[in-house]
Amino acid sequence: MCLRWSERSAEGAKNRQADGLYHGIPFTYSSGSPYRAATFTRRRLRDARSALRFARLVRGTLAQPPANVILVTNSALWIVLTVAVCRLAGSACVITKSDYPFVYAPDTTLTRMWAQVFTKTVYRLVDGVIVISTCLERYFLAHVRRGARVIRVPILVDLDEFDLSPADDAPGRDILCYVGHLDHRGEIDGLLDAFGEVAARFPQWSLRIIGPSSDPRALDRFRARAADLGLGERVEFTGSVERADLPGLLGEATAFALPRASGLFSTAGFPTKLGEYLATAKPVVVTATGDIPLYLRDGVDAYLVPPDDTPAFAARLAEVFADPSAAREVGVRGRETARREFEVVSQGRRLAAFIADVGRSGSGMGAERA
Repeated sequence: MCLRWSERSAEGAKNRQADGLYHGIPFTYSSGSPYRAATFTRRRLRDARSALRFARLVRGTLAQPPANVILVTNSALWIVLTVAVCRLAGSACVITKSDYPFVYAPDTTLTRMWAQVFTKTVYRLVDGVIVISTCLERYFLAHVRRGARVIRVPILVDLDEFDLSPADDAPGRDILCYVGHLDHRGEIDGLLDAFGEVAARFPQWSLRIIGPSSDPRALDRFRARAADLGLGERVEFTGSVERADLPGLLGEATAFALPRASGLFSTAGFPTKLGEYLATAKPVVVTATGDIPLYLRDGVDAYLVPPDDTPAFAARLAEVFADPSAAREVGVRGRETARREFEVVSQGRRLAAFIADVGRSGSGMGAERA
């Protein structure tokens, strides 16, 4: 159930249905529309309608009450409402978290005060939390109520979706690929600098950067930077692409780059695209931040680089470019690691067991790992 709108307008909308199926899973917009209402008053009315319809569904007026409600939101209002409705229906409320709380919020006194209130009250209401990293696991074990459950599930990947045929090995066609949001300007600049350091020695390699930006001037700025580095003809910016087109673009790549800046956001987060890179069986050069070194071994199933070290990143790119045979072996082992650690079916079984067990802890017990 989508509790709020997902499309600003019909123009360019990815979804125009209020109810339907997505990959076989039924969905509905509880407000009755996928579109953002034009006025403040209409938006609030739709929010009210959404809350009422959601409450009716969970309480069993429209269907049998669910055993669990899994909520994906950062809204205190929706968490409190969902917990209240779940208590009335006898359901458990579980939230999911893949970022450190308030890590992207402005650092102001008001924000810090609200963060303190939020973490000491709202998180203590839920029955369980699904987190993506050990950093978040530690955080929520310290902040949920006694008896609540916490499970760490890393990035997930459907290996079948990225079981790709080898890329065309025509001479002069080696592509280093990056996928991500271009608003991470420092990471893109660092990648351009690293590629620029080694590009002259490996003229058969080009760089493809896939991803959108909220800044309409970003692409022009990055293209200008590439030109200043003498890479204007060897760096391709695709902009935003449809999800259905992504596996094909990844299949054309020879290797992947994933630079990550140091910081709390990268310590707590875990880039989902890393699983997709590994699933292609192509070599990956990635910054060793957060939980990444817990799953990947340098030179075995990926090439790990210290954070904030552009020369080191460039050196590992050169290693991949100079020894394609060894790099291919690293890529093959990377796919096996993705199968063992991140495969969606096996992790799905863990999640199913966790959800079935949520709410069974005694009130006298502390927060538990799952």
